[in-house]
Amino acid sequence: MSTLQAVAATVKRSLRLDFSQSDPVVAARNACGVAIPLLVGVALGNVSIAVFGAVGALFASFADRPGSYRLRLARMGVTSLAAGIGGGLSVLCGHSVPLSLLLVAVFAFTTGMLLSLGANVAQVGIAATAVAIVLNRFPLPPSGALGVAAVVTTAGLVQSLLALAGWPLHRHAPERAVLADLYDGLAARTRSEHPKMTAPGAGVLLENARATITGFGHGHGPSMLSYRGLLDEGERIRLEVMALGYCLERFERAGKADQLDAVRRLLRDAGHALDAVAAALRKGRVFEDSSLALVAEAATRLRDVMARYPDSPTGRFASLHARALAGQLRACARMVTPGAVEGRVQEGPGRVGGVRMSLQAPLDILRANLRLDSAVARHAIRLTVLVTATDLLARLLPGSDRGYWIPLMVLLLLRPDFAATLHRTSSRLAGTLVGLGVGTAATYVLGRGSPYALVALIVIFVFGVRLSGAPNAFFMGIWTAAYLVALLELAGIPAGAVALPRLLDTLVAGILAVAATVVWPAWERTYLPVRIAALLRAYRQYLEAITDPGPNKERIDAARVRARLARSNAQASLERTQAEPVAGQAALFAGEGVLVQSHLLVQAAMVVDAARLSLRAGQQPVEGLMRQLGPFMADCSATLKACETAVVQGAAPRGAVVLRASYLALRDAMDKDPAQAETVQLAVLDAADRIANALDTTVHLLKDRGAHPKASAN
Repeated sequence: MSTLQAVAATVKRSLRLDFSQSDPVVAARNACGVAIPLLVGVALGNVSIAVFGAVGALFASFADRPGSYRLRLARMGVTSLAAGIGGGLSVLCGHSVPLSLLLVAVFAFTTGMLLSLGANVAQVGIAATAVAIVLNRFPLPPSGALGVAAVVTTAGLVQSLLALAGWPLHRHAPERAVLADLYDGLAARTRSEHPKMTAPGAGVLLENARATITGFGHGHGPSMLSYRGLLDEGERIRLEVMALGYCLERFERAGKADQLDAVRRLLRDAGHALDAVAAALRKGRVFEDSSLALVAEAATRLRDVMARYPDSPTGRFASLHARALAGQLRACARMVTPGAVEGRVQEGPGRVGGVRMSLQAPLDILRANLRLDSAVARHAIRLTVLVTATDLLARLLPGSDRGYWIPLMVLLLLRPDFAATLHRTSSRLAGTLVGLGVGTAATYVLGRGSPYALVALIVIFVFGVRLSGAPNAFFMGIWTAAYLVALLELAGIPAGAVALPRLLDTLVAGILAVAATVVWPAWERTYLPVRIAALLRAYRQYLEAITDPGPNKERIDAARVRARLARSNAQASLERTQAEPVAGQAALFAGEGVLVQSHLLVQAAMVVDAARLSLRAGQQPVEGLMRQLGPFMADCSATLKACETAVVQGAAPRGAVVLRASYLALRDAMDKDPAQAETVQLAVLDAADRIANALDTTVHLLKDRGAHPKASAN
């Protein structure tokens, strides 16, 4: 892809519509939260309360994201407090230009470094820095600092309380929603023609559910125990569906119509039961157990059909997993009602071993990123220099009372990598152009002479901002620009006087932000090898965990979580690399190939995982199977380790084993000892065959194409 093609593709993506993260109810609630300080300020005849309160409420609304109510309250509350502190300190330092610049620099650097803790945490820094930049231009005495901080914080906290309005009645609505999405996804997989080869999706749903139910700030009590049980069962059900999907493929290739039909019927009826679980969670009602009778009938029929083919290892494998799936669905039926009908059960404090969750050493993460070879540190330095320099420049330009727009836009546009910065700049510039026109026209036609009409326009524009959501940066830019035009009109600054300056300021900020990533680049392609290596390492740890003969459920669960996170990080890194207007086709080709092969590898590994679970569920020993798999998995681990090193160093894999030969040795060993775990041997052999092919192909890709982009860096 040429430079122009990459840039054009990024700009095109910035203009597309994606309402997957939009929620009209949340948007309306946030708009009402902004309306409250506006109406209070207008009613009291105090425009400052209206404007400052609207700013605090809007920034708090950006923290109103999915998650448990405790987590949502923490996010929104901290964001409100940070915005209030930023506003108060800004007013306090407003009499001194050096102090004001120092304050902005400190806030900007902190915001950049907070990105190492995640986008949600960085939003706290953005809120504080943005409010500090904006309020610094209002001519207020230092004695008003505490009042400004109180207004901004209070408005944000009111917004937070609106987000929690449903807590007493539907305390665990977010937990129920993510679990309902998970079980809907599992039901959809059972209806797939090839459940085993369905594209990744359930893993993302599982990760979302796990983050909500077990993450920092999660609730306690009987309902939460129900949700945690449903989360664990969802993981197991996914594996059983994968295993039965393997059986479908075997029966289809062999032309075994009776056996194929029996498995399909079981999966279909299991899908109905999963739908019922999802419906109970989503609607908060008692689970309808009529679907379980259909599952029981289908499982019995499958057992009878497979009994007619006693020499079929795949048939015995299917029977084993059919029993496991039916048992897991019965367990779900027992657990779902207490969680779905929350409020009918007295919530008591639930503790597991007296241990509480805590943040994973955030200070250690920040310290680890305080180095120039860290993308986060480089971003923080760029952000500090640009925001502070443009803030100083804006003070020297005519109309410096409104010169905050350039540093504010730099703060909002600049991202660690070129592709994200270009995406946000192009979408924000186009959105601002349209939004200034919309806001100016609406204010002139509908808002003249009536502060309440302006309040109504501001509320409508806030609804548009929140409905657009993060993926629709262009449309979010439209409504944000219109919101600011109407808000400034309420503050006494005519809409017509700010339209052209705002557009020019946005253009200047965008050029500076993009130029900064070019002058001191943080190309995503330089981090792609690290993320690909992390993916291979996570899959290696997953393989090692599932072939450990000891009882290590916690280790396997942790390995699954790491694998999902590593895959999502690698996929996102690859997409950002594709949008960069620089050479690096070898790295892209290798990255894409490794991702494809890694998906095939982990799909096969999950069959081994399911086989292990089925043996334990049937109280059969797993040691024999693990002993047979040991040499093969050791070779897989060594090959993955070699590929990890090769990806980072940009060299051919050294120490990689030819897995085809290792697989043949495994097959011979199982042929000589067929008594060991006979019902699962065929499934495990097929999975090992797929693993060997995926790893041999990965080694071939890294040998032929190279793994490191530095050769084509600049």
